[in-house]
Amino acid sequence: MLALDEMDSAEIGRYLVAQSVMADSAPLQVEALGGGVSNIVLMVTTPAQCMVLKQALPELRVEAYWPSRVDRALREAEALRIVADHLPHGTVPEVFYIDVENFIYGMSCAPPAATLWKEDLLAGEVDVSVAAGAGRLLARMHAIQEPSVKRRFIDDEVFWQLRVDPYYNTTAAKHPALRPVFDRAIAQMKARKLALVHGDYSPKNVFVVPAGVGSCAGGGTGGELSGSASGEEKMDSRFRGNDGIKCGNDGEGAPADGPEGRGGVEHRIPEKQSQATAPGAGCKPALPDEASASMSLGGKRTGSVLLLDFEVVHWGDPAFDLAFCVNHLLIKSIVNAHVQTDYFQAVSALLEGYRDELTGVDWTELQAETLLQLGCLMLARIDGKSPVEYITDEPTKETVRRASRFILQDQPATLEEVCAGIAVETAN
Repeated sequence: MLALDEMDSAEIGRYLVAQSVMADSAPLQVEALGGGVSNIVLMVTTPAQCMVLKQALPELRVEAYWPSRVDRALREAEALRIVADHLPHGTVPEVFYIDVENFIYGMSCAPPAATLWKEDLLAGEVDVSVAAGAGRLLARMHAIQEPSVKRRFIDDEVFWQLRVDPYYNTTAAKHPALRPVFDRAIAQMKARKLALVHGDYSPKNVFVVPAGVGSCAGGGTGGELSGSASGEEKMDSRFRGNDGIKCGNDGEGAPADGPEGRGGVEHRIPEKQSQATAPGAGCKPALPDEASASMSLGGKRTGSVLLLDFEVVHWGDPAFDLAFCVNHLLIKSIVNAHVQTDYFQAVSALLEGYRDELTGVDWTELQAETLLQLGCLMLARIDGKSPVEYITDEPTKETVRRASRFILQDQPATLEEVCAGIAVETAN
């Protein structure tokens, strides 16, 4: 199997010519994109093209041992092509080719004027219109209810490898008193197979594109994200109302060497294995572990958002995506406490955008399920295998821990109550 990080520019050029996505006479530049821990990601540019190559690593670059299936890169590329047929134009990047043998795919680059939402938030720049757009986009993805999509992504082994075991089981082992709560959250995710779940819906995977800047991404159905999702009436009835989930103790959850009852599902690749060449070199690369998307925003900064990284995509619990994104906003509200209410407003905008797009969802139930996952994820980003890199001092870590315990032990009923509780914990 080829290893992208062991190839020089000439070898990569010959490889792309063989994949029929680059002319053999084109001079090119290759840049390794840093910041990711789970993939080799390269930006390849010529005078006429820009392309990002992505290849999954068998073991993540973290201190703890963390293996995962390398075919997740192929699943990501497949997901990008599928969601492009269901979401508005430019919601995901164009996939130019898929190299099944070497677990590599190539995709389009993002506009150079785009900024990463995570960087904006860490700088204390909180635009609620971006959060609202992210909420609407997530709702559109959850509204995809085609049986064929469910069949393709019902295999959730990678989700267990990259999320449940390193986040939930690792953290619960450090906080044994909370083990029953973590087990309840795991049981919920096992039971709620309701929607196409992104699995890494985080500000680090969202570009914000200013107004008037076109996306380099292709595909999609066209149109802006406003009003209710066109797929809402087709949603799984369990997602629209009570599904009778009982959050009982489910035992120890998934073992570290692979979850019981998962795997063994044949990975199918779309017949189309290559496409036309990439857009112009004036585009910014999708960052490590990222893929790209766009949709219209409202408010003071009219533009679009680009959604990235479908590596952990699976058919599962939509509450996980909501909790994962809200968690990042709330943790940043603790880090930048001087503008904390701005982050709380962003949380409200995200949820409002989501609810406006999926009017058929039983929000009371979904909110309760989201809060359970939120409390677990908040503690996991301090004491799990993948702690947030921007919190290094113990006092801030302890504040996040207290906020997590407040959610898991006091069990606030709404996200508004969560925000109020976090404000109290931050002030202490």
